Amino acid sequence: MKPWFRYFSFFLILGILIAVSIIEDKIVSNSLIKVNDYCFEIENAISEDGKIKNMDMVMLVDNLEYEWKENEDSMCFMVNHKSIQEIGVEISKMKSYLAGDDVKEFKASLELIKFYTHSYLHFMGASWHNVL
Repeated sequence: MKPWFRYFSFFLILGILIAVSIIEDKIVSNSLIKVNDYCFEIENAISEDGKIKNMDMVMLVDNLEYEWKENEDSMCFMVNHKSIQEIGVEISKMKSYLAGDDVKEFKASLELIKFYTHSYLHFMGASWHNVL
């Protein structure tokens, strides 16, 4: 085998691995950013009188849940499912708190989801360790 072919093969494989890693990072980051955006939208929609049990809030939480379920399926191929399941659990809790009009617990779950997405964005981001 010619030496240039070995180098070419090595750099081709390395380039493919780097490209896959970057694509994976973008998919996971975009999914988490969308969930975080929905959380901010829900936070802004909470009325000043503290009532959360209205049709707009139900629709926002349903949209958050739908977005999460759509992205969770694709992210499970790239990320360990046990690492990201807390967000789904908190969304389920939010729905039950919404049905019971428990504002304090609803806001606590919303803050936990924002915390999880923010934390996951930091440790699931692109780094030399992930690329190599």
